[in-house]
Amino acid sequence: MTSSLDQLLRDQRDYYRARAPSYEHDLYAWPGAEDALELATSAVPADGSILELACGTGVWTERLLSRSADVTAVDAAPEMISIARTRAGGARYVVADVFEWQPDRRYDTVFFGFWLSHVPVDRFASFWQTVRTALADGGRAVFVDEHVSGRDKERWLEPGIALRTLPDGSEHRIVKHHVEPDELRARLADLGWTAEITSIADGAWVVGVARDSRGLRI
Repeated sequence: MTSSLDQLLRDQRDYYRARAPSYEHDLYAWPGAEDALELATSAVPADGSILELACGTGVWTERLLSRSADVTAVDAAPEMISIARTRAGGARYVVADVFEWQPDRRYDTVFFGFWLSHVPVDRFASFWQTVRTALADGGRAVFVDEHVSGRDKERWLEPGIALRTLPDGSEHRIVKHHVEPDELRARLADLGWTAEITSIADGAWVVGVARDSRGLRI
């Protein structure tokens, strides 16, 4: 039997599959976006292996490949990965649901851009356990997302669930939790992570670097 959360995540996946052709134009077509992309990517160490979760159309993948030739990119939407392959062909791509997929090796960096805010509260701990499992000793998780100051842009059905409309008029439910830095640091600390979180792009984006303070490997 499909749970309400499973259905919400299915709706979210369908939304991003349908949005793939216009995704990057919606999110990154504003003055200063290129500078913000470069600044955020600079938080990723050069030369080490990289795992990118929810890679989308490869906007970040392309930049990650400038940091390392060893990039694995995962996304649940084959339409997104099809575009990413064209833009950033040097990565290894995996079509998989991030909530179900498990890494087959460890990486120096796990990166996710504009994904953490789409992780439901009930999947937050298990998602970060996947990140922990994927990291090599001494590795780090690097993420970029939207600051809580941007939440008024959404149409809310209820806290944590937003309604988005595509150009064809179709409406889709998505999970959305904008990042409040102090709250996120506390939630990560409860799971055994230390996180440095800074604001960029005039406060619209946050960049986080998280390290496993427990040193657990499962």
